[in-house]
Amino acid sequence: MQHYLKIGRGFVFPDYRPRYPRQPSFLIKHYRLEIELDLGEKRVDGLATISLEARGNTALLDAVDLEVRSVEGCGYDYDGRTLALHLQGEGRHEIRVRYRAWPRAGVYFILPDKANPDRLPFVYSHGEPEYHRHWMPIYDYPNMKFTTEMLVTVPQPLEVVSNGELISVKDRGDGLRVWHWSLDIPHTAYLMSFAAGVFDKVEEEFNGLKLAYYVPKGMKYLIKNSFEKTGDMIRFFSEYLDYPYPYKSYKQVCVPEFVVGGMENTTATTLTDLTLHDDHAHVDFSSNPLVAHELAHQWFGDLVTCRDWSHIWLNESFATYLENLYVLHDRGRDEFLYELYNDLKSYLDEYEERYSRPVVMRLYRYAEELFDRHAYPKGGLVLHTLKNVVGEESFKKGLNTFLKKHAFSTADTEDLRKALEQASGMALEHLFEQLVYSAGHPSVKVSYRWDEETKTFRLSLKQTQRDDSPETYSLEIECHIHLDGEKVVRKLSLEEREVSLHIPLRSKPSHICVDPEFKLLRVVEVERPVEEVLEAVEKCDSVVCRIGMVEFLGKHGGHRAVAALEKVVKNDVFWGVSYQAAKALGEVKSEEAKQALLRCLKQVRHPKVRRGVVEGLGSYQLDSEVAESLQKVIEDAGESYYVRQSACISLGRLKLSDKTPVLLKALSYKSHAHVIACGAVTGLAELGTDEAFPHIIERTEPSFPTPVRVSATVGLAKFPGKREAFEALEKLSHDASERVRHAVVAAARELLDPRLLSMLDRMSEKDLNERVRRGAREVARKIRDHLERGVEYKALREELDKIREENRKLADRIYRMEGKLS
Repeated sequence: MQHYLKIGRGFVFPDYRPRYPRQPSFLIKHYRLEIELDLGEKRVDGLATISLEARGNTALLDAVDLEVRSVEGCGYDYDGRTLALHLQGEGRHEIRVRYRAWPRAGVYFILPDKANPDRLPFVYSHGEPEYHRHWMPIYDYPNMKFTTEMLVTVPQPLEVVSNGELISVKDRGDGLRVWHWSLDIPHTAYLMSFAAGVFDKVEEEFNGLKLAYYVPKGMKYLIKNSFEKTGDMIRFFSEYLDYPYPYKSYKQVCVPEFVVGGMENTTATTLTDLTLHDDHAHVDFSSNPLVAHELAHQWFGDLVTCRDWSHIWLNESFATYLENLYVLHDRGRDEFLYELYNDLKSYLDEYEERYSRPVVMRLYRYAEELFDRHAYPKGGLVLHTLKNVVGEESFKKGLNTFLKKHAFSTADTEDLRKALEQASGMALEHLFEQLVYSAGHPSVKVSYRWDEETKTFRLSLKQTQRDDSPETYSLEIECHIHLDGEKVVRKLSLEEREVSLHIPLRSKPSHICVDPEFKLLRVVEVERPVEEVLEAVEKCDSVVCRIGMVEFLGKHGGHRAVAALEKVVKNDVFWGVSYQAAKALGEVKSEEAKQALLRCLKQVRHPKVRRGVVEGLGSYQLDSEVAESLQKVIEDAGESYYVRQSACISLGRLKLSDKTPVLLKALSYKSHAHVIACGAVTGLAELGTDEAFPHIIERTEPSFPTPVRVSATVGLAKFPGKREAFEALEKLSHDASERVRHAVVAAARELLDPRLLSMLDRMSEKDLNERVRRGAREVARKIRDHLERGVEYKALREELDKIREENRKLADRIYRMEGKLS
């Protein structure tokens, strides 16, 4: 790796080594999988017929914990992880592997049980990144594509949805049916899928394309709210990329207890059923981001797939950014810019609190570690930056070239760079090295002053990014200088660490905006006079700038700042700015700010702004007036589900134990995705009382919905003094739900208690989910770092105490000597 590239901090562990693409000695041409699902034993009985082209005498398939019953067409060895096929020379072979599997990952049986006796049966697969090896013999890596068939035998009344087109459904005569699906276009292993369950289904056609929506039986009435814009999304992506949707059909399948939000299986996306929502939720909740993200993957991820996991951003960053571009198309520029702002905040949370790494990273242990906020929101912002450097038309042309050249194949980041260079005529190596192959991001501090005598405006920029980032960037940043209805635009190069411009103007500017269109991945801090902000926060035409000013006023505080923020909450034309202003009032924490928030609560009706207001009110601990207002919100069924959820959390943050009954009652309120109950659990955890604790422990049990269990598990971190909390975390670390185990790691990250080390060490080595393993190892390292620093601090304190004692004795001696001398 070149010396000038920045590898980042905190991501790499000592045992990490560079990982390069696998180089198989064979190519699978067609994979036919026949499976029968035994729901009673949670077992898969399979027959894999693999047509392959061999370039040697051995083909290695991934196969973890399978019972290999027979192999036809060649000899074999099996060690419990790898099935080695011993072939008779090069050329075409057809191998048949009969096996059984009791999958611990990759296939999930969601069945009625003692805790959930009324649950409908569902069984689904999830392969990304490398989980299919747990239930079928497969080359479980992205750099090989092949056509597939899947024949799934299930008991009636279950239906099966899989990749491609439905060939047939046949009754076996013994209460079982065989569903035969086929995809005649090559795709990679992790995109193979099936979902079996008791479904309601709606079908429609869009421009000759067959669309279908499958949801758990009884939820058909929710389909419209979640999926009504699917056709418009397909049209938008096809036109933006100048590449039609690549397949014959598109199915979206909602299943309960899905392990992630959504998965872009080729032609058959699987989604969590939590995205389905009623009309009341629809006022401030949308499935569009999830639906758009997974649909965008049909081009970036399915049509063209990353060659190896280090380039996963080619899948995830594109899906994130195209999702945002659909927001621009569907809801306008302010919403789009706010999405970019929130993506930056999301990435910065990971950057500040956990680690930094290059977007393309070969140093890792588990592939799923790379599915993080560097790959999703940061990578999306990198694409946005590249678009603004080369221009949108060149960007779109480059994407089209990339898709056409690598269609139904694989690609890496250099392929993308070359496509963008070909389209734009620009050399982009330096930019890719800084934004993609290096950690960090530009961080810019801007100051300015006006010289009335010379009518000159001096604008200064200083880069303040950390050492894990490049020292300078091959980018320009725009500054908009506003004066008397006029806007003067200047660009400052980031090639120099510090730069100043002297700009002659006819009068003093009213205010400036730095990168007001959010054209770059960057952090900007502007040193502003408060007088300027108080006026400009209402007049500036940039959403990005107004949010920055709102944040400035929240930190500054004072009477005039509170008055300005209240106006913004009530009057700004964009709800996102109003929401941020309400949050800023909460940060002020003064009596004036509290009264302003209470007035806003009475007057503002937009549910997303109201959410910000109630979140801001959570800053006023032990305030009974605030508590009464929050209680009214919680108990008002006309309020948005999400406003009530936030009110529950804020009520708990007030630390008023007499409001415990309000939160206990809220545990039973019905809402989309159980968000009010989740808020009540979090609120009870925030209270942190002995009375609240049993209700939190109880809701970690499997009889409660998974979102509630997750909230309760995280809430255990608020009880560091309770032995039972640690015992519960240990028990939950073995839970069948991956989401619950993620929550255990989140609770441990907050507690940072050495008593959790043995649990975390076990999870980091043995948990079936790779991200859980990564998270557990990360938290364990942090705890050990704290312990070591604790020893250092103790030694330092002892040394300081020793020095102080010596200084005291010395002072005493000097005093006595001075006494004698006097």
